[in-house]
Amino acid sequence: MFIDSKMSMRMLSVALMLFAAVAIGVPAAFAETAAKGTGFEKTSIIEFTNNDTVEINTVRIWLGKDTGDFKSFKTEKGWTGTKSAEGLLIFTSSKPLKPGESVKFGIKTEVGNPAINWRTLDTRGNELTTGRTEIGKPAQDTLIQTPKDTPQTPVAPAAPTNLDSAKFRIIPESPKNGDEIRVVGEGFPPNSHFNFLIDNEKLDDFSSDGSGNVLGRAKIPLNKQEGRVEFALSDDQGQKKTLSIRIVGAENIATVPSTQKLVVNPGSNIFGPGDTATVSGMAKPGSAVAITAKDASGKKIYEAVAQVDSQGKWSHETVIPPDAELGTRIIEFTNGQETITKTISISVTKTIRITPSSIRYEPGDRMLFNGTASTTQPVEIFIKDPIGKEIYSDILTVNETGTINFGFQTTQTSTKGTYVVIATQGQDSEILRIGLGEAPSEQIVAKFDKLNYASTETARLTIQGPAKAAVSLLIIDPSDRAKLTDSVTLGLDGRKDYEINLSGYKSGVYSVVLKYLKSQVSEVFAVGLSTGSGEIKLQATKQTYLLGEGMLLLGSSKPNVLIKLEMYDPSGELIKRKEVFTDKEGKFSEGTFRIPADAKQGMWVVRGTSGPNYAETKVEVVGTIEQAFVVNVDKSTPYRSGDLVKIVGAGGGKTQTVIVTMFDPKGAKYAELNTFSTSTGSFQITWKVPGSIDPGEYKIVAKLGNDNAETKLTIQ
Repeated sequence: MFIDSKMSMRMLSVALMLFAAVAIGVPAAFAETAAKGTGFEKTSIIEFTNNDTVEINTVRIWLGKDTGDFKSFKTEKGWTGTKSAEGLLIFTSSKPLKPGESVKFGIKTEVGNPAINWRTLDTRGNELTTGRTEIGKPAQDTLIQTPKDTPQTPVAPAAPTNLDSAKFRIIPESPKNGDEIRVVGEGFPPNSHFNFLIDNEKLDDFSSDGSGNVLGRAKIPLNKQEGRVEFALSDDQGQKKTLSIRIVGAENIATVPSTQKLVVNPGSNIFGPGDTATVSGMAKPGSAVAITAKDASGKKIYEAVAQVDSQGKWSHETVIPPDAELGTRIIEFTNGQETITKTISISVTKTIRITPSSIRYEPGDRMLFNGTASTTQPVEIFIKDPIGKEIYSDILTVNETGTINFGFQTTQTSTKGTYVVIATQGQDSEILRIGLGEAPSEQIVAKFDKLNYASTETARLTIQGPAKAAVSLLIIDPSDRAKLTDSVTLGLDGRKDYEINLSGYKSGVYSVVLKYLKSQVSEVFAVGLSTGSGEIKLQATKQTYLLGEGMLLLGSSKPNVLIKLEMYDPSGELIKRKEVFTDKEGKFSEGTFRIPADAKQGMWVVRGTSGPNYAETKVEVVGTIEQAFVVNVDKSTPYRSGDLVKIVGAGGGKTQTVIVTMFDPKGAKYAELNTFSTSTGSFQITWKVPGSIDPGEYKIVAKLGNDNAETKLTIQ
């Protein structure tokens, strides 16, 4: 680790040579010293030997008066170093230095042969030894080792820091003794060192980053008594930021009897198809617990064995099959001597469930989906292609039986890869990954239960991916700084509902970045955005649209306000709705609205509302069976290699073969695409611009029965 990345390679080489020289041999004259140093020009090596009877966990180094500042440092493996705002170097290790052991640090300073002050501390933060070493002088003349009970020359205190705006929290919020906790703080002085304390007992050392954020882990002592405790982050001047939390007592596992009765812990007794069922308990250490599930008639339907660990604990989890029949299950647990019987119920626990007819389709197939949902409100459907672009949306009315079904027609030229299907009803969502031309990949998908939250609420993020996948999570605040980092493990069903306590989140728009292997996805959520924004301006980029065309909406209002967009067909039926927010300049854009392929001809309305304020824009949809056959592409600006071109036609014969031929700038046939028209005489083909294509103007000729239509596109 280097403080100054501009340090010359020559100095680095010298530091490494000195490091190696000291490691090869130690002169006998220094055998009894606690610290000794070697220097060359502005590079020094200082070695500390633990001559005490306790372990050394921390070494702090600061320069003497008029000796400049540290420029860079290097540590041995297993040690980490930080530089505080006051210029103090703090070295810590996860494996403390035992009596008789030594450690070396390489240091570069602004002046050569500096006077180095140092102090060592034990694992509890107690001071062990303080001394001073002058590089370039004999150790017996320059070493001033001060025992703990000897009066010391006071060191000038570092400049005081201000912790008034600092705050931190503990995750989990209600820990038990023995738990490992995460400490997340913000607003602390940048690049500073802090002791993390519990009731004034040191647990660990943390350092703030350049933005004043603190992130660390610590473990609550197992012998800590149940009750309210005080956590604190204390700086080197003794200033503290405290947090009072009540901890609960964990189960005492220090001693486990050799004989242990079978115990099944209380848990949920209601599960839905597709849910992950988890059960745990106690039994004789090293034994096993057999688990048997039977249906209401007594027929055995599931068997498993859970191994008991050395502490007498056991646990087991399994996924309820998505097609499991609803009803009662009898679960038997036995260790060969005792048997415990419990009853669970398989019932509908989610308001919405969607099942595809297949998890893999071929280009040209129609994707079919069936499911169940609550009859109290409609279901919104979104489908995203492999590059994350929304290509289909619909609002489905649930019939009186609670069943829904829908489909999506692919073409021979549809992009192969993993498609994401999201069905939403109220705050519940169902997320599916479907493969086209290949099996769906192990990517992650995420969706918030809503867009805007109050700071008193808890945001719920549904994450879906491979079973048991470990997903890294990063939350970025409105100032583009890291707010929270975490690791999330998905369940056996590949799903996790991750909750974010928004207490302390200031108003604004936040981003969440999720990573798993090579897969990465980003989602946004807002905290405290207002409605009732005042004047709203809204417009579409053009006034006439064909069937299947995408629509780009642009608008403005006051900065950071929430706006609801709704699209209605000529009969007044709601076709699509979505919430958006304005940016810091009060502008917004939305490109996921699309005219359905079987849309009604006439005047369509898109309305934007925020509280009592609203604005609307009207567009005309053309392209019925009575209209002349036309063909068009999705934009008038030039395309580039790798772009996806949407070729849309309307007004031709229904359910017929469509042949689309493309001619290059010289008039030669370049490509031919085939598809079928819908029952309303429309069609859509997606074509990817090759990387080797020549620039220029290309002509597209579509033939449907006896009808022909032409359009052009430009490649640059």
